[in-house]
Amino acid sequence: MCFLEEIYGNMPRCVIVLSTGGGGDVATALLYAYKIAEEGSRAIVAALPWERYVKDPCPGPIKLSEIASATTYNEYALLHRGCIAYRCGRVLVPAVCKAALLSNNVVPIYAVDGWGGELGIRRAIKELSVLHGCDSILLVDVGGDVLAEGHEEELWSPLGDSLGLAAAINSDLPSALLVQGPGADGELSDKQLYRIIAELAKRGALMWVRGLSARDAEILEQVTSIIHTEAGRIPLLAFKGFYGWYEIRGGTRRVWIDVSKATAVILRAEHVYKFSKPAQIVAGTTSLYEARRRLNEHGVYTELDLEEDIHVLIELGELTPQKLLEIREKSRSSLRHGGRSETLAYN
Repeated sequence: MCFLEEIYGNMPRCVIVLSTGGGGDVATALLYAYKIAEEGSRAIVAALPWERYVKDPCPGPIKLSEIASATTYNEYALLHRGCIAYRCGRVLVPAVCKAALLSNNVVPIYAVDGWGGELGIRRAIKELSVLHGCDSILLVDVGGDVLAEGHEEELWSPLGDSLGLAAAINSDLPSALLVQGPGADGELSDKQLYRIIAELAKRGALMWVRGLSARDAEILEQVTSIIHTEAGRIPLLAFKGFYGWYEIRGGTRRVWIDVSKATAVILRAEHVYKFSKPAQIVAGTTSLYEARRRLNEHGVYTELDLEEDIHVLIELGELTPQKLLEIREKSRSSLRHGGRSETLAYN
């Protein structure tokens, strides 16, 4: 039995491979879209175009209006080969555009608008499902921070992941969550992740644990040679035999790599949603700012907060790894003790 039939109980006509994290998620989404096509189903990739600050210092996801060489609809845009983004006075080639280049129209690549909150992403999913006849969703997350409860010390990017999980569940399409390389993003520790996965497994959420095949590794090598991603490449390093600590994000995070990082854990998305407080908090939001505000009200510091806090220092060329960590800790502490500070610059 192929993995699609195992996950969904039958062979889907078309699967939306949904990615709402960074470039690593886009690269992995493309890998699994290829695998779905190899198994005889159709696949499209729908991705939130949100580059990390090291590539795009402008806070927040890329707006659809900022993407050139794309056919834009209401909450999504079909990306064409050669697409680029004009962003805060810079020209970028975001991961989603690189995916469109690699796909060469074999797998349609769509950017979804994150600025419309969970409802905006949900509408995009529903419209794409009708357009392509898709009847299932595979939500892809590298590292597993989508499984976070929200207050973990090393949680860096809860906003995009929680929006994606909530939108997938509320789209009413059968949905599975694939966590590629648990811990590969350097956010939740391996111990935290496997504790959460064990708790979810007790609730009947665990569907499959699979490792990369030699063919998977070959495809991932090709994809990550174009879509540059630190976290998304770690499963490949594990497959090639790397063993030990590995620094990412300019040394602000460390990842322990062994063969377990070359695995993917597939879970029933509805079980994860019932467990995920961040996803439940952002459900029904109509803007990215509303989703951020709701998480802030629960003491959760988001990637949008961080990008706003460090934006000026990046533009001045004064951001160092140490300053980044100090700013993040100061802002997280402020949230825990009465709310987000209005003063965003580093002091």
